[in-house]
Amino acid sequence: MKIEQMVASQWDDLSEQISQSRLLLPFYSTHTLARQVFSKKTRENSEISYVIYRGKKPYIFLTVEKGIVTNLLIRESVKLSWSAIFLTIEHLFKQTFQPTITFIFTQSLTIHLQEVFLRYGYAIHEDRISIKELSYNTALVLGGGGARGAYQIGVWQALEELGISVDIITGTSVGALNGALILQDDFEAAKNMWEKIETQKILSFPTTTASADTLSGMVSQIGSFTINAIQSKGVSTLPLRNLIKDTFSQEKMQQVTLDFYLVTTELPNLQEKDIHFNTCQSERWQSWLLASASFFPAMAATQIDGKYYVDGGYRNNIPVDIALQKGATECIVVDVKGPGITKPIKIPTTATVLNIQSSWSMGAVLLFDGARSTQNIQLGYLETMKAIGRNYLGHWYTFDETLKNVEAFQREFFAYIEYTYQIKLWNSTEQKNKICKKLRKVYKDRVYTENIGLVLVELLAKNQEISASKLYKLQELVETLQQSGQMKVELVDTIGMISLQEWLKKYYEDYFLLSDKQQLSLMNNLLNADEKEKPQRLAFLLDKLPTQTLQILMKEFILQGADKE
Repeated sequence: MKIEQMVASQWDDLSEQISQSRLLLPFYSTHTLARQVFSKKTRENSEISYVIYRGKKPYIFLTVEKGIVTNLLIRESVKLSWSAIFLTIEHLFKQTFQPTITFIFTQSLTIHLQEVFLRYGYAIHEDRISIKELSYNTALVLGGGGARGAYQIGVWQALEELGISVDIITGTSVGALNGALILQDDFEAAKNMWEKIETQKILSFPTTTASADTLSGMVSQIGSFTINAIQSKGVSTLPLRNLIKDTFSQEKMQQVTLDFYLVTTELPNLQEKDIHFNTCQSERWQSWLLASASFFPAMAATQIDGKYYVDGGYRNNIPVDIALQKGATECIVVDVKGPGITKPIKIPTTATVLNIQSSWSMGAVLLFDGARSTQNIQLGYLETMKAIGRNYLGHWYTFDETLKNVEAFQREFFAYIEYTYQIKLWNSTEQKNKICKKLRKVYKDRVYTENIGLVLVELLAKNQEISASKLYKLQELVETLQQSGQMKVELVDTIGMISLQEWLKKYYEDYFLLSDKQQLSLMNNLLNADEKEKPQRLAFLLDKLPTQTLQILMKEFILQGADKE
């Protein structure tokens, strides 16, 4: 099941299915009127219309206004039980942790429909209002990922701000360490620890004098780490043990009420070991935290009662299964892309799973840097607020904007193209769909007629290595792009220490002829070689390479704005 907010430009694609849909409940007097109202709300881009898919086929259309279901249409060709309908609506509301589901009808419910609502836990008021109080047993599932784990602290910050309570925590590796920090319920202390963290506070190995802020320095640090790990059968974790001892309060740990389960792996048979933290012996819980995070063979194994344990990621890097086994009905899964095995889990139809995972790279796994941690905390916070708590827009970046403002900006962009080059987009539905499809491959998220301008701004900002760990207004990011067009922005300066993979990707983008950045540069040079031929060349390239051509035009539009100022 996939739930998606509808936008006006989807109407042409879905109008036939909507015309074949019927009104299931008495929101309006006729099916036709219900479809007409749904059409009006959707075409207004009022951000209250939803489509629910089974596989790739849409089968339910509904509107939700301020937590109230105000329209519900179901495809005539689809046969659904009341149970499936109510469960689907509950999933929609539980994705954003709404306290209640409310239906308000224009006429009184029949006795039969009142009985149906009562059967599924609703209370009836005035014969035309149905309300259900939603209950939650929420698990926070924290995956492994070493230094990238700072992102999970930002997720926690957002959940706290949104008032979303957690009943169960499961964690592996750094997820176990963060789970213990959350148990202590001191966000500022956790944030302070991550912002001041450095590799030497986690691992003990001889560092080189070279700075990790350069590619050669990063390679030198990794070389030193690798040699030490091979020679000593894993780098010493004594600094991490001391950090655990200094960070976690025995007194606070004895007062925890949340159920917390961590995962480690027993050697030599690589058997998963799940630990119920709340029942640990007082002298053992610090060792189990260390064991869960001991990424052998890079890090030394942890000995407990004569047995050796290593990172839980060897068997279960994202312990959703444990959360479900312990009775969770909702799981907030925070995957920070750490190495390890992710178990294939069949999610029960009654459970709601919300996956929070950044599309951005979040740095090296075993090299810790306070500046990078600060960026990742903010990224985790913003992306959680975007996923659950706020009507923020964007995929790579987070915008506090309405779709109407985005459309207004986009109209100015299209007007600029038409005025400057006599090129009008959307000559046909085929062209519109082609451009959206091409952009979607690069953007990695939804692209529709109304958000193309926003998509292009995001792609340009990503190309210019502008930090995503900030809440933007669209105009604010546009102004940042104007400035970046006049000066060089260094990735290390904006986000802190970057990983070897990020260094290699940066060099690829900056110097390899076939990279997106180099293609844009070559196309820009080609277009500007002859100003008289530019309109014809643009028209040709828009048809053949719309993604790159539109980015070039958006950059020109943005910089023209800078020149006018």
